[in-house]
Amino acid sequence: MRSPMFYKPKISHRILWAVIITFIALALIFGAVFLARWYFGNKQEVQVSENPSVTPLSFELEPGIHYENTVSNSALFLYSAENTKIVNTNGDLIEEISLKMSHPTTSVKGDYTLFYDMGGRNILVFNKTKQVSTFSLEESIVLASVNEHGYAVIVTKGTQHKCSVSVYTPDGEEVFKWNSGNLSVVGADIANNNKDITVSAINTDEGNVKTHIIMFNIAKEKPFTNDLYDKEMYSIIRYSSGYVYCIGSNKTRIYNSYGKSIGEIPYEDRELLQYALADDLLILAFSGSSDSPGATVEIKSYNHNGNETGSFSCSQSFEFLSVKGNTIVLNNGRTISVLDSHCQEKRQLNLGLDLLDFDFFGNQNKGVGITAAGAVLIQLNS
Repeated sequence: MRSPMFYKPKISHRILWAVIITFIALALIFGAVFLARWYFGNKQEVQVSENPSVTPLSFELEPGIHYENTVSNSALFLYSAENTKIVNTNGDLIEEISLKMSHPTTSVKGDYTLFYDMGGRNILVFNKTKQVSTFSLEESIVLASVNEHGYAVIVTKGTQHKCSVSVYTPDGEEVFKWNSGNLSVVGADIANNNKDITVSAINTDEGNVKTHIIMFNIAKEKPFTNDLYDKEMYSIIRYSSGYVYCIGSNKTRIYNSYGKSIGEIPYEDRELLQYALADDLLILAFSGSSDSPGATVEIKSYNHNGNETGSFSCSQSFEFLSVKGNTIVLNNGRTISVLDSHCQEKRQLNLGLDLLDFDFFGNQNKGVGITAAGAVLIQLNS
């Protein structure tokens, strides 16, 4: 009986294969080193400014009065139930007025600022620093949102129905009204064409949350979109650059202007802390996840398709997050970090003072910071 035959490669073949494998491994190592040197060599260093241009404004907030703040392209409003200060982009105090509202709340787009009394009935509309209209509604106000032309969508609490959704011109003329029936409206916004509105409304009749995303053209009676989502809620609705961002506690959905859902951003195991929106750039701030040990906050940027375009991690919590154009600003303690649209840090401003809030003021290079005693103008490119 013949024994089975085994193939024994020649020693020279083994040596050749060993040389080839070693060469490939060395090539991969040198390639990785080259790419790392290229990346870190071409990566811009973060510019650090120890003495940024910070100008205190020439007024102080009265002690004992709690002021909120909101910023348009042209004005800073520091407001309370007792008093409201109006400041222009030069930092000049233009006027002080009384809103005559128990719970003043604001919506801002472009140069327009809308004040409404949540739970009350009064509305005030400003264009830049000038008041253009004031009017009262028959029903109590749930929420409101203004567009860049001063048109507003206002949600009120109904009697025969849960909510009414109305559209008003800047001078207070009602041009559209829809009654929600058994649906509770939790979010609404109006497009800059003054015609399209999107409403988020929930139904809890069956014991769980069902959300309707409803889109109207106010020239027509029936909506052109009415999408139903089970066990999801979207309480923030925002138009930006022809898209509608529906921001919820567990997910963000994005619609185009024709009423089609074109993207979604699931939050996975992260808690949404804050959002900012400019043009078609969406910024979401999340609590740190298991994938980013040591990070307290993750800042992520997305395009209008819901695709992530950048990420930035912070080791501590922040007080504010703001975006204008392709510039993102947030604070890291007393330091302001300036990021680009891909969340790459470009600049740090060491202010040496505590800010309660910040927003861009007039352009991408200037901001207004709110302190405990008043406000300061900050040059971001200094």
